[in-house]
Amino acid sequence: MLHLQTLFAVLVVTHLVLAAALVMAPARARREGLAFWIASLAVQGVAYGFFLAPEAIPDAFAIVAGNGLVAVATGFAACAVATFRGIRLPASTPYAYGAALALLSGLLVDDFAGRMVAASLALGAGSLVVAALAWRPMGEVNRGTRWLFVGSQLAYAAALLGRGIASAANPAAAALPDSPMLAGPTIVAFGATLAGSLAFLLMQAERADEIAQRLASTDPLTGALNRRTFMEVAARELSRARRTDTPLSLVMLDLDHFKRVNDTYGHPVGDRVLQRFAEVVRSQLREEDILVRYGGEEFCVLLPGVPGPGAVALAGRIREAVEREAFLVDGIGIPVTTSAGVAARLEEGPTEADALLQRADEALYLAKNRGRNRVAAISLGTRVA
Repeated sequence: MLHLQTLFAVLVVTHLVLAAALVMAPARARREGLAFWIASLAVQGVAYGFFLAPEAIPDAFAIVAGNGLVAVATGFAACAVATFRGIRLPASTPYAYGAALALLSGLLVDDFAGRMVAASLALGAGSLVVAALAWRPMGEVNRGTRWLFVGSQLAYAAALLGRGIASAANPAAAALPDSPMLAGPTIVAFGATLAGSLAFLLMQAERADEIAQRLASTDPLTGALNRRTFMEVAARELSRARRTDTPLSLVMLDLDHFKRVNDTYGHPVGDRVLQRFAEVVRSQLREEDILVRYGGEEFCVLLPGVPGPGAVALAGRIREAVEREAFLVDGIGIPVTTSAGVAARLEEGPTEADALLQRADEALYLAKNRGRNRVAAISLGTRVA
């Protein structure tokens, strides 16, 4: 037969050791909910300690404090998942939840079955809330990891709710020493702690990997793809266009006289102009279009499925949008215009991404020589538009 006090001892050690180990996690992870998860583990470990030596602690105090702290721990777990998702729960949530269950346990301190039912239903509902917070997909988290976390919380909630229902149906059996109604959920709690903590750590790791990949592939100032990543994407898109015999166009954009902006207003202002310029360009693009910061004040837009005339029309809309935009920095209006060069894939032209870029660059050179703030187009073949 399982010895309940041994199970409680295992839970105390498990929770406290996990909490101590997770303290060593990076600061970024702690800011994204792990600090709340550590607090949940530590508080729950202390809570189980109240049930460990009933002869050493007054029964009423152990019941009230233990149940209240388990509720606080559940509240911290909810805050952990909410913080990870970017949801801000009131700071008082864990303490209000714990105080409510402690008060209820105090009122039912002499009614074992009633207390068991109330605590089981309240804590089971809390675990359901934690599971619900993680239910919806999170883009950077694998579905398997998310369901491992949700499953651990649902299993614990089911065990608690089942204990509450069984206690209501058979109060005498629930009161027996080492009753399965107590031992069962305690064993499930052990498994849920390990599975939930592992899943939450994996969620943190998967987000960190996603952020690292994003930082490696994008320009930190504008959020556009960087040049290295663009070359990989352009080669892939060009290969797909040849394989499926679909059009592909490239627009190269350059802010006119941008050096004057830096020289006149300073580089911080120039950076803010670049950020706003990227936002204006994005406002004209489809979801599948690819914006790149090619270097300095030079940007590229890769347009899968768009033939040359469509790319010229888009470049014209971008040029007009930039010209209309009020680039305000600290209340100062800065006039900004852009020149654009357009190239499109044609059957008679070269088939490499570098060649497409070279043609777009030649078209941009034409636009600048013709007075700037205009669009020029050169196909990937030999014709000039």
